[in-house]
Amino acid sequence: MFVHRERVRFRDLDPMGHVNNAVFLTYIESARVEFLRHLGAAPTLDDMGIIVARAEIDFRAPVRLGDEVEVSVSASRFGDKSFDLEHELRVDGKVVAEAKTVLVSYDYSKREPVPIPDEWREKLAA
Repeated sequence: MFVHRERVRFRDLDPMGHVNNAVFLTYIESARVEFLRHLGAAPTLDDMGIIVARAEIDFRAPVRLGDEVEVSVSASRFGDKSFDLEHELRVDGKVVAEAKTVLVSYDYSKREPVPIPDEWREKLAA
């Protein structure tokens, strides 16, 4: 399983001193980009032909300044044009959030969804 690490910054915090819920999406996005680069599916930004169609997050515990958040990423479902990524966010081994994103393979020049490239499907399923 792929794991990306993020150190909580002061700007990530809300007035209550814990990570704002919207920042979790940024952690997940960073993990997704690194995951696709790691697999060789999208080594550059130009290769990142996807859009986020859906994001779900279940929050389990607060995250605070200086914490290191480990974000795991794995592919779980494949359709013709979309696939799911599952995420588990942990601090010191404790689950602080679980998330799922639905991603659609997208041709930005045509501005339309396209079938998932076979190369991506193989790398994501491995």
